[in-house]
Amino acid sequence: MSIDWTQKAEKERDAGAEVLGFQDYMELFEANPKRETRPTFNYLDDMLEYFGKDKQDNYKLFDIMHTDAPAVHGQFKIIKSIVSNLKNFQEEGFNNKFILLVGPNGSSKSSIVKKLMRGAEEYSQSDEGALYTFSWIFPIDSFVKGSLGLASTPTDRNISTYAYLEDKDISAILPSELKDHPLLLIPKEYRQEVFTDVFKGDESQLETIKKNYLFKGDLSKRNRMIYDALLKNYKGRHKEVLKHIRVERFFISRRYSNAAVTIEPQMHVDARMQQITMDKRLGSLPPSLQSLNLYSLQGEAVMANRGMLEYSDLLKRPLDTYKYLLMTMESSTLNLQGILTELDIFFIGTSNEVHLAAFKQHPDFNSFKGRFNFIKVPYLLNYIEEEKIYIEQVEGLSDSSLFEPHALRALCLFAVMTRLRASLAKNFEDKKLAEILSSLNPLEKSRFYAEHAIPERFDSEARQLMSQSWNEAMEEFENDNLYQGKFGLSPRDIKSIIYKLTSRYKVVTFVEVLEYLQRLITKKNDYDFLNMTAQADFHHPTRFLALIKDYCLDLADEEVRACLGLVDERSYDEYITRYVLNVNALIKGEKIKNNITGKYETGDDYFIKEFEQSISLKEDVSKFRSHLISKLGAHYLDNPGKPINYSEVFPDLVRRLQESFRSEQKKVIETISRNLVFFEAELSGKKQGDEVSTPLSEENRKQIHQVVNNLVSNFKYTTSGAIRLLQFLIKERY
Repeated sequence: MSIDWTQKAEKERDAGAEVLGFQDYMELFEANPKRETRPTFNYLDDMLEYFGKDKQDNYKLFDIMHTDAPAVHGQFKIIKSIVSNLKNFQEEGFNNKFILLVGPNGSSKSSIVKKLMRGAEEYSQSDEGALYTFSWIFPIDSFVKGSLGLASTPTDRNISTYAYLEDKDISAILPSELKDHPLLLIPKEYRQEVFTDVFKGDESQLETIKKNYLFKGDLSKRNRMIYDALLKNYKGRHKEVLKHIRVERFFISRRYSNAAVTIEPQMHVDARMQQITMDKRLGSLPPSLQSLNLYSLQGEAVMANRGMLEYSDLLKRPLDTYKYLLMTMESSTLNLQGILTELDIFFIGTSNEVHLAAFKQHPDFNSFKGRFNFIKVPYLLNYIEEEKIYIEQVEGLSDSSLFEPHALRALCLFAVMTRLRASLAKNFEDKKLAEILSSLNPLEKSRFYAEHAIPERFDSEARQLMSQSWNEAMEEFENDNLYQGKFGLSPRDIKSIIYKLTSRYKVVTFVEVLEYLQRLITKKNDYDFLNMTAQADFHHPTRFLALIKDYCLDLADEEVRACLGLVDERSYDEYITRYVLNVNALIKGEKIKNNITGKYETGDDYFIKEFEQSISLKEDVSKFRSHLISKLGAHYLDNPGKPINYSEVFPDLVRRLQESFRSEQKKVIETISRNLVFFEAELSGKKQGDEVSTPLSEENRKQIHQVVNNLVSNFKYTTSGAIRLLQFLIKERY
């Protein structure tokens, strides 16, 4: 077997750079002091920045697909809340709050934590994210005069450090179980002087460091005992003690519980201490250390130091098993058999709403409330982000079953609609806004949340008010006990539905999805949301399906009409451009240039009225025109100097113009509807190798063939999916 990979691996990672003498580490520290003095909260904040942000200012880490940490979609607000807590810890100087992610089962709480841990793992392998701790190295006799450098005979002065000794020259190694920071080896008063000197040109950074455990903390108990014993043996010569220090780079690893640890509910002991002095493996330690009562620290909290500690389903555990967190959050220390052990851990946990409700009834809840930050993690309310969760699953099943366009969208829309509440007028100060939002049905609300789409039935004033109030609408029930996303279909349910659909059908269109959901909504014993009291169309699954069906039919109708080739998209832009320019000139009392004659003319009032008639304008003409020009002005301000595409700025006008062509297209579709059954019979015959004779004319055959081919090439349908779509559309609409 070839082992050429070994050379490549050795080149990619310089093993020598991962082991340093103490003096070499101090040079590294002085070259980049800010990086080397980061507590965990700063480290995680820098880690998120390391992966970057997208155009919407969201962290890219959560979009990366890792095999052991799937992407987290749509939970932007929750992630920003976590980051906000990381920044708040900087004010205190340590992780003084326990972050508890609370939400319904399957709302991506654990996925968020996994992603943070996975990001920290990758970051720790980069130069920017390098982390260091140390071990104690005790050489064999040949490197010292006397017994291991600890007898009365002085150490050989030519050896500056034992850090680079090979194993054969080492008598004993004692690691730092808590991964103590190498800078803690400097006595506190001198360490503070070092920081003051290094950061003298950066007062704000110095003030930040002063709150840090590295400024006012100390070594863990065992390391302090070893240091003091060696210092006593060396008659106060610190340099001799530091020769025994080997600074080592360590890497965060969730798999090996190194600075990224998850405590499951059934695991009760998070940290413990055990005496090791009698361990025969340590018999080669110097006499001055053998006389000490050295202890070994063990447990998840110990392994997680200088990293993250996740408490999975924290509130399932008996309260006494995590009461220690009260003191730990207050002082950043852990009391182990009377010994205070300083920790640098980002504490985070998960819980569902049921256990939190029970926890709130406990007499000790108020004590915990001050030390916990509760972050709600609801199901997604954005169906576009919801779709992203299942794309990998759908693509993975494509060999056996294909999802046609709009099928997954229909499923995700239904999921989101099960999670919504009807807006209440009392929740909004603006009465006009309250009236608008409380009139939205579940589909309109879902589309408003995801696309900022505003129903066409509203006039321009209402539309403008809605577009300005998107955040207010999203936050309506945020602080309510029954917040949106607390109930409804979970992503786990949706994944199960996808598997069932793909096992049942070779091709899944929105029709199959709706048929499956029609059966699902009868299972009231299986889904709590089916037992909620209906409020208009909300909490009304039958209405959800009717709304989704109409919406999907509208999409299919538009696609089929586009495939008929009766409308030239380019004509819309010319038509709209001419209309907007004429309206602009009319309102401002200006003239516009006639591109044919080259002369400047007044606005064409007849053309304006003709256009408005063609789009069936029902609202006040003056308000509509004024809103149009305001929107145009806003676009100019946002895109200075850029050429304008009027169809993109005014998509509603395009849609309204398309409607004006419906009557012409309807005749063609009705012809297709009469002939589709013959076309399908011919297609089925060809698959079986038979020639089927039908009364279908060559012209009609070509027409249907063109529509089907266009649906396949332009909208990514399969041939059978396109025919299924046409059948259903014609049945329901024509």
